[in-house]
Amino acid sequence: AKKGRPMVISSGMQSLDTMRQVYTIVKRNNRNFCMLQCTSAYPLEPEHVNLRVIKTLQEAFPDIPIGYSGHEGGIAITIAAVAMGAKVVERHVTLDKTWKGSDHQASLQPSELADLIRSIRIVEKAMGSPIKQFLPCEAGCHGKLGKSVVGKVFIAANTQLTLDMLTVKVAEPLGFPPEEIFNLVGKKVKRDVEEDETITEGADRKS
Repeated sequence: AKKGRPMVISSGMQSLDTMRQVYTIVKRNNRNFCMLQCTSAYPLEPEHVNLRVIKTLQEAFPDIPIGYSGHEGGIAITIAAVAMGAKVVERHVTLDKTWKGSDHQASLQPSELADLIRSIRIVEKAMGSPIKQFLPCEAGCHGKLGKSVVGKVFIAANTQLTLDMLTVKVAEPLGFPPEEIFNLVGKKVKRDVEEDETITEGADRKS
């Protein structure tokens, strides 16, 4: 740590209390380091991976990157670690999983490593934004499948709308969105509205 070089610290076989001590000692001498969730078993069974520890470490050490060191078979769990916020990934690579030594069984072959990298890049793009909103790419689908308020029954002109007269369905043309259904209660329709017909701006008026 005192040499000031970037450090990758694995948490295999350690408790959170121990990792807190490691963090304090290293941080005193070197601020350029990351910490990896790791279970030291070769190969590692899925039930012992404990990906949720990534979140635990992120909360305990919010000022450093948290990653994942994997010894499981395949790439699925490592991809999931990235989806959970791992910023650094460490996997072992072998040319032959049948070679002597348990580490080879838990390693990736070059083709698997390539698949892992491609998949991680896709997941990084897919993480996107935490803001839930209508996106431009949804416009085409919304035009075909967007729901609107429609007449649940036939509604004669000049009838004051009640909630039991209205429902929400996929309809054309698009009219009032579903969230507006309660705002229509108490208003009167200007013209007859057939069952399953869209309630549009031109069909209603204030009471």
